[in-house]
Amino acid sequence: MKRALVLLAFACASVRAFAATNNDINAENVLALMNDYRAEQHLPPLRLDTTLNAVAADRMRDMEDTEYWSHESPDGTSPFVWLTVEHYPYRFAGENLANGFETAHLLVDSWMESPGHRENILSTDFDECGIAIIDGSTKGPATGKSIVVMFGRRR
Repeated sequence: MKRALVLLAFACASVRAFAATNNDINAENVLALMNDYRAEQHLPPLRLDTTLNAVAADRMRDMEDTEYWSHESPDGTSPFVWLTVEHYPYRFAGENLANGFETAHLLVDSWMESPGHRENILSTDFDECGIAIIDGSTKGPATGKSIVVMFGRRR
């Protein structure tokens, strides 16, 4: 029994060490880093949701097609319209945007320094999220990545 516990502890430490060294901007790393901050506040982790992933992808595609980068489209459309399009019955919803980042740590740390983004990451109103990531910018060529995170809680 003790051997199994030791192996389990080693496996958990190895996963954490891998996450700390793997700094690519991808959905798994962004989610893990947001959940690290939630854990520090004794909050339950966010889960990736396939419907919210589709919502985030729709948002990103709309911004690419219309060449803007904002929480509101140029015609005033709210980002939460995409929740309805993808049939996500939400009780609460939020959005974080970022572009121009090269590492997952810099991205999430930057959000944590912004009151509104931090509030979304640490909100007890949200229990799941969807993440969309592209290379460059929705407004044309650029360095780094552009990221949309849609947070939600179903009704």
